[in-house]
Amino acid sequence: MVLGGVIAGGLGFMAAEMDIFGNGDADITTKLRSDLNAQQERLAALEEVEIPEIDFSPIEAQLSDVEKRIAALEERPAIVVPDGVDADAAAAYAAELETLKSSVETQRGEIEALLNNAKTVEQATADAAREANAQAAITKIVSAIDSGQPFAEELAALQELDLGEIDPALDAAASEGVATLSALQSEFPDQARAALAVARASNVGDGQQGLGGFLKRSLGARSIAPREGDDPDAVLSRAEAAIKNGDLVATLTELDTLPEEALAAIADWRGQADARVAARSAADALAQRLTAD
Repeated sequence: MVLGGVIAGGLGFMAAEMDIFGNGDADITTKLRSDLNAQQERLAALEEVEIPEIDFSPIEAQLSDVEKRIAALEERPAIVVPDGVDADAAAAYAAELETLKSSVETQRGEIEALLNNAKTVEQATADAAREANAQAAITKIVSAIDSGQPFAEELAALQELDLGEIDPALDAAASEGVATLSALQSEFPDQARAALAVARASNVGDGQQGLGGFLKRSLGARSIAPREGDDPDAVLSRAEAAIKNGDLVATLTELDTLPEEALAAIADWRGQADARVAARSAADALAQRLTAD
């Protein structure tokens, strides 16, 4: 509204200026000065007002009209001083008109600057809102991953913000969610026993010979404290220690060294763990990318 008033005032002023070239009425010059002062006051007030969201198209159309009127003035022929008119007075009058025209040009520049500033503020506000919405969506996704809940709706909201490519791991987990860390922790001992039983039945690894090996196979005994070694029992003991500490990545790294037979025995659990790690890593990477941008 304020910018529209400024432009409307400028248009009225230009119309009066064009009349001057037609009749040379000194009273109009006084009126022009008054209008100019009023416009300057409006501009000063405008600079102190917080710029709201604006539909710029009407303002831009009016500004274009001002520019056309100024161009029309510049194309008009020079003022011819009639016989009997004091040359000094005519020169002073022409100089006054040039001053007024210059003032209009100055005000046009100020209006354009204010318009550009308004657009900049509007864009900055939109960018800030977009970033806030993205951060909120990512926070909800991370929370859903941690609690094992679906997050398809939150992911869809994030994709609408056009943040670039989204890791497929998030798409894959969005509809049903992923296993919680606590669920994976509670299931691991049974998974470890199953993997170790398969490894021992296949006679894979060290320490499987003799009476000790027979008792381990028969009783299903396994190490519950982490120990060194590359045999399946040692690997699983370190993997269990890692998951108890919440380090699922370290657990999966240890499990990668198991023989294929043992890995096949815990394939379902491993798939759930992989999905959780991939989804959480993708969400964390997306959050970091947004912060960096």
